[in-house]
Amino acid sequence: MTRNPVYISPSKRAWIRRKIKMGKTKYQIAKELHVASATVYYWTKDDVPSKNIGWPGIRGKTLDMLQELLTKGYVFAKCSNPQNRYMHLHKYFPTIHRIKIYNQHILYLEGREDAATRAFIDSLVHKRIISFQELKQITKVFGTNLSRTEKDAFILKKGGKRRAKLKRVQKDGSLPKEGDSFSFFCIRSDC
Repeated sequence: MTRNPVYISPSKRAWIRRKIKMGKTKYQIAKELHVASATVYYWTKDDVPSKNIGWPGIRGKTLDMLQELLTKGYVFAKCSNPQNRYMHLHKYFPTIHRIKIYNQHILYLEGREDAATRAFIDSLVHKRIISFQELKQITKVFGTNLSRTEKDAFILKKGGKRRAKLKRVQKDGSLPKEGDSFSFFCIRSDC
């Protein structure tokens, strides 16, 4: 059984319409008149559409992300629901792009792909060794290119000293003069 809303006179309805056009919500007007909000909605549903008035800007953690994004050119979105934050920022700044790779969300500005790529590769602390194939995939996702020396530097950086020494052995074709560690003994004697 539905209840009929409280009757509101035409002059009171005109007053309600003026207040809504001035910016008051239907809920606020109902509180002011001491009637149920359904009554105000009922008497104004044909003339005045309801507006969902939300916060008209960027605030909170989204604002913090935007500040870091404008400072560095990229930001790692380590928050709950980065997709919504990205959509909110993208509405105001269409030059912001988002990539999800290795379960990380990265937002970056157009033209700052190189900085975002380098920062992402540096952030791969859980991966001890990165291959050239992985570097190629990462740069392809970001739409950038790294030079061969930069790729070598990232691989040697992630691989540690032993990999650097082995890389020197493979590059020169000769063994290094210094270093009598067990690994180099095995390399020399083909263990």
